[in-house]
Amino acid sequence: MRLFKHGDSLAIVVPDAICKKNNLKEGSELEFFEVEPGLLVLASRENIQAKLKKAVEPLMAKAASPRVVASTAKPPASLPSLLVFSTEAEARVASSKLESQLAKGEMLAVLGSDKKYYLISNDFYNKTAAKIAPLLNTEKTFTQLGSESALPLRDLTAVLQAMKEKGEVIEKKKGNFLLVK
Repeated sequence: MRLFKHGDSLAIVVPDAICKKNNLKEGSELEFFEVEPGLLVLASRENIQAKLKKAVEPLMAKAASPRVVASTAKPPASLPSLLVFSTEAEARVASSKLESQLAKGEMLAVLGSDKKYYLISNDFYNKTAAKIAPLLNTEKTFTQLGSESALPLRDLTAVLQAMKEKGEVIEKKKGNFLLVK
């Protein structure tokens, strides 16, 4: 396969044999993922949803596995407090399951500096941010915040990233944070 110019973008042509074998036709919806630099994956949206649905639904119900981690905080009204996903595809499936909660602002979605995807309940965010904010009256490193707050690092990472996105915290330099006053 070769890339070619298509408007302002680059495009590829999927060989006919691959299209036939995978039942792809014009209008088929595909997802494109970068696994790592130089390793790209192209998959049908239908296939991704079917496979991930099988993998994610039990995790959503139990909220425990090596890839999805539930916080120890009590979830409000059956919403998970914190879900952590290693891949964008997993996060998309979970986000679609929690679409109404995300739209209502009951949950937040953030991409952490650790390249993991976090879905955070608003209640969990508020409680955790209330623990972090007083510690940030002076500039602190992530390590200092971790030890002073006694929060699990995944909780701290998720909520700190959400606080940055909301403009409540700034990262003065990589890994150093300060409360916006």
